[in-house]
Amino acid sequence: MQQIFKKIICGLMLFSLCIFAYATSDKILNLYIGSNYIADPTIKRLENTCKCRLVQSYFNDNEEMLAKIVAGATGYNDIVATSYAVDELAKMGKIIPLDKSRIPNLKYIDPKFLNQAYDPDNKYSVPYAYNPVFLAYNKDKMKELGIVPNTWAVVFEPKYLKKLRGKVTMFSSSRHVFAAALLYLGKDPNSESIADLEQARQVIDKASPYWAKFDSDSYYRGLLRGDIWLSMSYSIDIYKTLLDAKSSGVKVNIGAMLQKEGNMSELDNMVIPKSTPNLDLSYEFINNALLPKSAYELSVGTGSSIPNISGFAMLDKSVTDIDWIYPKDMSKIHIFNAYEPKIRILVNEMWTEILMQCHDTP
Repeated sequence: MQQIFKKIICGLMLFSLCIFAYATSDKILNLYIGSNYIADPTIKRLENTCKCRLVQSYFNDNEEMLAKIVAGATGYNDIVATSYAVDELAKMGKIIPLDKSRIPNLKYIDPKFLNQAYDPDNKYSVPYAYNPVFLAYNKDKMKELGIVPNTWAVVFEPKYLKKLRGKVTMFSSSRHVFAAALLYLGKDPNSESIADLEQARQVIDKASPYWAKFDSDSYYRGLLRGDIWLSMSYSIDIYKTLLDAKSSGVKVNIGAMLQKEGNMSELDNMVIPKSTPNLDLSYEFINNALLPKSAYELSVGTGSSIPNISGFAMLDKSVTDIDWIYPKDMSKIHIFNAYEPKIRILVNEMWTEILMQCHDTP
């Protein structure tokens, strides 16, 4: 009888352990983020630490993410949002103020990336990574045409575009295209002056008939194929494209450079939605992402520029010396600010009109 009792007890203990293991392994950390924006070793370390499983949902740009959140999407533990989107989420009451005592690894972030205009004192957000936006190009074609793409003029002025007709892509993003036009005009890329925005619109209208298309998602494939010769680009995409070209033996010679008028950079941040299903897991993700090792893995794995001082120190100079990943003159690198509501509506209307226009080829 005693032996039977012991077997029952052992069985119950084993059953309890199995239930516990199932419960802990079944904890889900839901992350809303851009694709290919977290390294696999970081995911494994996070899952081991929090005894959870990371599930990622992806968005292509921040306007798409904002629209989904405004429409009522919930269930995310963390969102990785760019500068102006943090401001928008905070104003809408969709994210919570952060308890800094629960984020000890914030100490690793370079102070120059903290206390930005879109989130004073980092009340709602913690920097994750940044990605400069610039022009990537087909080196051989640019040399053949005698064009040096060190200026935004090459995508806006007919004297260049006549040589590049149908071979240029620009982002399918009003903020980026208007910012580039404003920089070309010598204006503040975050200008809310209606006169400035109308002038930028005129520049875009004159140039867009020469462009192949608006493309934020697959433009780098066109560069690899040789179909596209000049593209508005993210550093994270071009870094990976160059690696892919090298590994696959593609013959296209791709280059990239910043523009002399200045460039935008998406400073992406981690925020916690008010609707988080598990606040502890939300903070667990942030702290793990702020580890120097996680930042290093992000940079090496994706080409993202990291604001983590200790993680940056671990990187090889072959990466940190690339100016379009880690710009030397940060005074010419601009971060997006949120538009006032009436300006956002105006720009969205302008953008819709630009996308709907049917141009005759000049």
